[in-house]
Amino acid sequence: MALTDGIDDPEELKEYRGLQSQIAKILRERCGEPASPKLLGDREADSERLQRGAQLFAQYCVQCHGVNGDGKGILAPYLRPSPRDYTRGVFKFVSTSNGKPRRADLIATIRRGVSGTSMPSFAQLSNDELADLADYVIALSQRGELEQTLARVAYDDGELPAAEDLDGMIAEILTPWQEADGSIVMPLTPMPPMTDESVAEGRELFLKFACSRCHGNDGRGGAIGSVDVGADIWGDKVPAADLTSGMLRGGGRPIDVYRRIYAGIIGTPMPAFATQFQENPDDIWKLVHFVKDTGQRRRRGLPPAANVPAATPPAESNADAQPSSDAPAAPEATAAPDGDAPPEDKAEAEAPPSS
Repeated sequence: MALTDGIDDPEELKEYRGLQSQIAKILRERCGEPASPKLLGDREADSERLQRGAQLFAQYCVQCHGVNGDGKGILAPYLRPSPRDYTRGVFKFVSTSNGKPRRADLIATIRRGVSGTSMPSFAQLSNDELADLADYVIALSQRGELEQTLARVAYDDGELPAAEDLDGMIAEILTPWQEADGSIVMPLTPMPPMTDESVAEGRELFLKFACSRCHGNDGRGGAIGSVDVGADIWGDKVPAADLTSGMLRGGGRPIDVYRRIYAGIIGTPMPAFATQFQENPDDIWKLVHFVKDTGQRRRRGLPPAANVPAATPPAESNADAQPSSDAPAAPEATAAPDGDAPPEDKAEAEAPPSS
């Protein structure tokens, strides 16, 4: 719809409305209709599963996430943070290094919910229902990416690509999705035992990499310290998370925290730290131990970690879809408390064995 925003000239308006109609036709042909969705580029996809997912989405999700998954449902204006906009193809809590979620990642988020937001747990749904819903979210996301790509081409070129070029465009959109299963972030080393010493060393790393500049010296987060770290790509202000709350939105298992540190949180100012730990990969686990201990202190009746001077300021934050690995920050305090992993994801549910 943005193609015709602000256009007053009748001839130009007619031209862009024609392009809008062409885009709508391509989306119907390639992605189906709401009642009969198709998975982009996959003619073998289970249409019945997608239809069941569409029905579940209409029942439980459309009020917040909108009919086409753009995050503009009827309740969205009243919710902070805003409901996720799937049409960008960007998801925060993934287990991969290329930024695209696996189906198991989406199932985990739907089952668990997102603590501290309006996204509830849907643990009452069966495993099949969760899988159906995740597949439909993937279909909406890929449809949205195609729609936005076509709109950009139409705006820049004044025309849409020929059929053979369209196939190449779709292949480019789908490639990262297809590569997601092969880009799972797995620990570089086994997790050592969590001890007072490893927690203390993790705190030193927390200060060394200036995580405290966003999350606070005691880990209580940017909202407590009025630290402005900027906005995410969806336009929401995102204060660094309160690590002392123990509410880790991206998952509470050690492996979940490890992945947030290693790969960052896509679309937010939280960067990846993979390169910083190449020489000392065990240090990631020490930082994980500090984050876990910080989230448990309140439950044990202990005060937050002692206030100590912070390290050097972080570099400018980056809320692009792939955050820079050079902008120091700290692991996002996200996702629900520790819980069981989805049945199809049990192979990575437990932390790696102690060395």
